[in-house]
Formats: sequence, C-alpha cells, structure tokens
Amino acid sequence: MTRFRNALLVLIAGAVAAGLLASAGPALAQKRGGTLTIVRPTDPVSLDPNLETTAPGAWVYFNMLEGLLTLDAKMQVQPSLATSYEVMSPTRVRFKLRPGVKFHDGTPMNAAAVKFTYDRALKGTPPARWASLAGSLSGAEVVDDLTVDIVTKEPYGPVLRTLAMYCMGIVSPTAVGKLGADFSRAPVGTGPFKFVEWKTNTHVIIERFPDYWGDKALLDRVIFKVVPEEGARMIALQTGDADMVLFPSPALLPALRKDAKFTVHETTGIRVVFAGFHAGMPPLDDVRVRQALLHAVDRKAILDNIMEGSAGPAMGVLAPGVFGYKDMQLDKLYPFDRAKAKALLAQAGWTPGPDGILQKGGQRLSLSWLTARGRYPKDGEITEAIQAMFKDVGVEAKVQVLEWAAVFTQFRGNPLNQHMFTLGWVTSNADADYSLYALFHSKQVPPTGWNTSRYANPRVDTLVEQARRSLNQSEREKLYFEVQDILAKEMVWIPVYTTKEIVATKAAVKGFTIHPVEYNLWLGKAWLDK
Repeated sequence: MTRFRNALLVLIAGAVAAGLLASAGPALAQKRGGTLTIVRPTDPVSLDPNLETTAPGAWVYFNMLEGLLTLDAKMQVQPSLATSYEVMSPTRVRFKLRPGVKFHDGTPMNAAAVKFTYDRALKGTPPARWASLAGSLSGAEVVDDLTVDIVTKEPYGPVLRTLAMYCMGIVSPTAVGKLGADFSRAPVGTGPFKFVEWKTNTHVIIERFPDYWGDKALLDRVIFKVVPEEGARMIALQTGDADMVLFPSPALLPALRKDAKFTVHETTGIRVVFAGFHAGMPPLDDVRVRQALLHAVDRKAILDNIMEGSAGPAMGVLAPGVFGYKDMQLDKLYPFDRAKAKALLAQAGWTPGPDGILQKGGQRLSLSWLTARGRYPKDGEITEAIQAMFKDVGVEAKVQVLEWAAVFTQFRGNPLNQHMFTLGWVTSNADADYSLYALFHSKQVPPTGWNTSRYANPRVDTLVEQARRSLNQSEREKLYFEVQDILAKEMVWIPVYTTKEIVATKAAVKGFTIHPVEYNLWLGKAWLDK
C-alpha cells in the first residue's frame, strides 16, 4: 500500500481539467439556497452510528458525520478527514488528518477525537452495532494532534474499506459528553450539514454548516419526511410536496423516465436478496435437496414479473462492484428445470406421497419458512412465488410472515428453528470479507456472527481467514474466488436479485449522484434549479 498522493494528484488533475473545459462550452450555473424535501418510508432508529446501521438513520447522518475515508460512486477508497495514510506494520496504519477542521459545535476535529470515536464504538458497553462487522479493528492511538494510528489485533486486509464505511463517522467528544444519551437524536460531526430538529415519525431537518472545511453545501436545508405509503410518496413528488423520493414505486418508474419534469437516478446496488437454507437442519443438510430447490426456481420469471425491471439478477452470493466478487454461474449450474429437481430429490430418497407432496420414511418434505413483508423490495411476493414453485416439484413450504423486528430477533437467535428465511445482505464496505467471513465462516453463527445458514466447511474457514489476514490484494481476490467456487457447489442460498439503487427526483434537483451503497445518500453537491 502507498500514500494517497496518487489519488490526490488524480483529483487535482481532474479539477484542473474541469476548469479548463468549462470555457469550452456552457455549463449550468449552480444556484445556492433552497430547501430539499425528501420523502422516505420509515423513521430512523437513531442518528448515532453506534446504534443505527440501517438506511433510515444513515441517509441522514451520512451528511453530518464524516470518516477518515469514504467510498466514491465507483466504490474506490477516497480521502475524507484523512489526507494520507502509511502502513507502519501489518497491524498499524498511520493517518494524517486535515488541519483546521471543526465540529458543528466549534470544537476541533483532531487525533483525540478519532481515538474517542473508536474507543466509544469498540470498547463501549455494549459495543457499536457495526463493531462485529469491523474484523480485527481494535482502536486508535494518538501520535500527535493531526496524526493517528489505527490498530488491528492481527493483519486485516480490508482495513481501508472498513474505515470508509458509511457508519464510521468521527463524532465530537464534547457533544457526546454534554448530551449523553440524547446525542443519538442530535449528533454532532464535521459534515457539510448540521442537525436542526427531529420530530419522531414526522421529519428530520438538517441545514448547511457554514464552517465546513470543504466545498460548502449549496442547499440551505434538507427535510427528511416520513411517508410510509409508496403511493403517497409518489403523489408528493408529482404535486410538488417533495423534491426526492426514496424507495419509489417500480410500476411508476417507466412513466417518470419519459417525463421531462422528473429524473430517475439509478445504479446497480450491492445488496443481494435471497431465500436462505438452514444447512444444519434436515432435510436441507442434504446438498442434493438444496441443489434440487435451486433447479425448482425460475429466477428470471421472478425478475420479469415481480421486480419489473427494478432489480438485476443475482450472479452469486456477492454483488458486482464488491472487491472479490465472482460470477458464480448459477444459471449454468442451476438452470430452471423441474425434471432435474425431481430427479435430485428422488436420488435423496424422496418419493411422491398421496397428495403429491414428497415423503421419506413416513415424513413429508415440508419446510418452515420465516419472512417479513416490506423489509426488502417485494420480499413477500418473492417468497410466495418460490413457495408455489416448490409445490410444483412436490415440496411444501409453510411460510410465516412476521413484523421485521420479530423476524430479525429470530435470525439473530440461537438455535434457529426454521428451515428457510428471506433475507437481504449489503456488503457495506464493498469488500468480500464483510460478507464471506460473516456469512459463511463456521464460527460466525448468531448471535456472535451472521451465518444464519449454519454453513460449515473447514476449507472455507481456512480460505476466509487467510484472505482476511493478507495485505496482498491480488492474493485475497484469488482466495475469495475459491470460496465462491466451493459455495457454488454447496449452495445454501437461492440468490434472487441484486438491488438497483433508485431515487426519483424532480428535474430541478441537480448535482445529485446516486451511490451503489444504499446508505450513502450524499447531498453535499445537490442544488435546486428553481
């Protein structure tokens, strides 16, 4: 690894080039001022990253709290509060901080604040919600006022991408001490916007921070309104009550794309939505049964008829755009083929019963399935479609639909008394370690980790451990490719779709760039042409 010097030179060169090109043709003049109104389905749990790692809170605090590093729209690591870094040892990376940066409360952002933030998150009681996804990160050590070392317990290859996650914002120690538990409702960071007001289940308001160290925000204010109903959000956009809609209606997008009064911003996301198997529970502990169920599902029909162009096909357990991603060739390995599915189930000893449901040793092939409705786009509809496809090959699925909070509690519990579950997973730092280690290492079973499938393969354990400890990115990539080759043969998921991140705005909203990570809703460059 090297310093950020090359990256910064590229950025500077780009800025110079942009300045030279500006005279070659007319450019739309940016306008300052105005209020951007955003409608979204749910309210935050918290505005403190230690307590909130889901989108409703992150959409807001991503504009108020900044980390040492950030991920750009091409998923490349870029400097933020750090200007450069240097690897001092396999377990220590030294960062130089931007001078003169102030928190929204006027106090200085310095190495002590960085140490405070990481101590609070990693050594707090309880630790931050993101701590279990931060690998061997152990804390920060002050070198001098503008120099800080980030330390890991062992060599940790994804350290830079982890530090660039949306939830790694540096917080004001003074504000945390002053506000205590109330900090979660009024965070203080260094971003281009500062907190104004949060009325629960109504709105959150943020406004331009005039002393921001970088380019000042162009907007005066941003209001995040809670509008749970999809139809009501779309009406708000069309009547002018909203400038931006998060989670727009897929059915209305074609019309919006054709209407000059609106803009549909979209990019391939990095969340994979899937139907998961409990690989430790019979009959799903038999790989032939799992393979048969993949053959039983017409994933293309689901994408075409349910997602209606609002998602892309899942090519594996990772999404394109993630470091270490490999196309697992699922369509070739598991084409939709009912005859093949039935043949594999027959090989596993399952024979047709009197009602058409397969049986073996007097037991019906009946699977329990846990899901929520509305946590992920069309999750309930997808579950019902797969349930019907299973029945066509003689497999019964009994679906239980609960509120997301109840579903989440069961997922995170041990034991899990369900054969199947509908889930989605975002690789938030765009590094395969975040997913392949957490989801498939045998020791990452909940509640410690996220291996909901209870999958266990000693070779996979070894590979993800080696990849995590290696600082050689080419070596790490090869190791992750081998992991995905193994998973492809032993599938414990039916990957259904990769999200498209889609935001609908009025055409007057300019300067907004959509990000592959759902949480990274950056409004620092947005402005209103009205």
